[in-house]
Amino acid sequence: MRVLSVRRMAGTLASAAVLVALFACTDGSGTATGRSAPSAAGKPTVLTVDSNDLEGLSAHQIYDKSRAANASAGSYRERMTRADANTNLLLSATECSGTVEITGQGTFDVIVKDGDIWANLDRATATWASEQGGATVPEGAWLHGTPEHPLMGRLASWCHTGRVSKPDTASAKLSAQLKRGGITTLDDGRQAIPVSIETNGTSITWYAAATGTPHLLRQDAARAGMEDIIYSDFGTPVNATVPPGKVEEAPIGSWPNSNLH
Repeated sequence: MRVLSVRRMAGTLASAAVLVALFACTDGSGTATGRSAPSAAGKPTVLTVDSNDLEGLSAHQIYDKSRAANASAGSYRERMTRADANTNLLLSATECSGTVEITGQGTFDVIVKDGDIWANLDRATATWASEQGGATVPEGAWLHGTPEHPLMGRLASWCHTGRVSKPDTASAKLSAQLKRGGITTLDDGRQAIPVSIETNGTSITWYAAATGTPHLLRQDAARAGMEDIIYSDFGTPVNATVPPGKVEEAPIGSWPNSNLH
């Protein structure tokens, strides 16, 4: 049964350097969905970002600046879409709260606060986890654990808190291949500057806000198995809290890495 193992590609997008190598790979599952192309728009007469003009910056400088802007916000919402999974998570460097849906498998809610993890699995996901780990995982109940727990740590791995505490920067290899485009209007009305890379007939594009703080607003990937991401709610506190009601300690099992990440 194909479930949480689909997360195996998530880590590749955490590093831009790895991304270039990833394009050359043939492995992949599913086709990225849930993405609509931005529409062309007229160029604003003034392009300012907190007194910093993006107009004169190179593609890799815009890429780095947008990643840094997201991290500087302290928190933001990350909505990821892939053919095999969807997430809606509000996260900071130490907290995370939201929902993960595995296509055709099930859904679970996850909360991360400092060194603690709580997760609530629906019936389908709990059944799968029980079968894979050799331990009964209850459905509809909040479980508690830490990153060292083989199940809880991997459920929490969908929360990209590391991208807040240590934002990605373009490697020398990636920088040489990045190209910037003209100002465009995203389908939610936000104006952005696209920065893209194309290798072996496939591409990925990042969109940095063209006005105001240069947040990274979006990531569009044109390759099966890669992530489309929309970023929003910059600076909104996560305010992760211990779930109300009864909380159970996660059972001890033997969940293999290959089936969970």
